[in-house]
Amino acid sequence: MVGHELGHCVYHHIRTRVLLQNVIYCGIFWVIDAAVRNGLVWFADDSVDWTDLRLLPGIFLFWAIGHLQGTLLLAALARRQEKAADLYGWSLIGRVEPFITAIKKLTDLNLIVYDKTSQWRYLHPATTERIAAAQQYAKAHGEVIGGNEA
Repeated sequence: MVGHELGHCVYHHIRTRVLLQNVIYCGIFWVIDAAVRNGLVWFADDSVDWTDLRLLPGIFLFWAIGHLQGTLLLAALARRQEKAADLYGWSLIGRVEPFITAIKKLTDLNLIVYDKTSQWRYLHPATTERIAAAQQYAKAHGEVIGGNEA
């Protein structure tokens, strides 16, 4: 698991996520500003400025839509980064069995169930996918897992 976290450091994943989050938020604020200036928000007309509280419902609607879209984009990036960090960790230690054991224990301890239908809500890939990818990596590199050939 430490190798996985080192993978995040090596590939600068945190910096990338923070930059993407900033771009998303700036984009949302830019769209909201354009909507207010062009009268696309409720009660927005030539006499309305940013201090008018009547704009709040419209602003919150634009924010909610933009935030949902941004979160989906960020989650897709994060899942790709998690897969890259997993691969880095496996190649760093040269085996996957400790990773598989650790992820199974963490999943059991935290009572986490990642499945395909709810995966869009999480930043990590489904646990079963991560274990399957680890087993595939082990098989490709000739690692024997738990006394059975991977």
